[in-house]
Amino acid sequence: MEKFILESGKALARLRSGINEFIEDKIEGNVTNVILFILGFFILFVTSFSLFFGIRTIIEGYVYFLILLIILAVVLVWLAIFYESDKHLESDRHNFKVEPIDKYRIRFEYINLNKDAKEQFFRLLKGRKVQEKINFTVGNKSGDSANHRILFVLFDELLVGGIQDFSGERKRDFFQLLMNSFLMNNEPLKENTLKTSFSAWKNDQEKINSRNQRKFIRQMLAKE
Repeated sequence: MEKFILESGKALARLRSGINEFIEDKIEGNVTNVILFILGFFILFVTSFSLFFGIRTIIEGYVYFLILLIILAVVLVWLAIFYESDKHLESDRHNFKVEPIDKYRIRFEYINLNKDAKEQFFRLLKGRKVQEKINFTVGNKSGDSANHRILFVLFDELLVGGIQDFSGERKRDFFQLLMNSFLMNNEPLKENTLKTSFSAWKNDQEKINSRNQRKFIRQMLAKE
């Protein structure tokens, strides 16, 4: 059975690869062209059907064939709409996995988030992008650097595996998520500042201030 499944999987992969190649090269991947191609193939099939059973069979049953054609067209258009909606849903999500957090236990007063900001924060917890940037104001007394560091601690606790090992493209994606999701004291976050603050934050993990910030965030997330 296992061998049959493996061989069948390979055969199906080759078939799908051939179909995808045909759609991309011959039909240019256009959804409308794909729909028209399938409808044209159906009409060709019906026409070929008449060669075996006679044109009279088609004429007598044209109503049924017309109904089938309409149903097929509706199904194809619906599938195209569904596929397009999937792409929009995917574009609404960020590509980071979030730890399971009980949102009802989060102490939002720790980071001064209002009702609207809370809703946007919940979107991040669900793996979705924010619709309106969250204004992050924690740590004003210590300056912008402290703000960035507390934000790093927050995501280090929120994201599966933390953020300390982020590098290259993964780190750039993370910075982009922050820039798309937050304001810092009503000002946009800057990538160069994030890079500098991130490096300094990683090097200061054992310092008392960093430990206090982590304790603060863990209390805020009701982890301790």
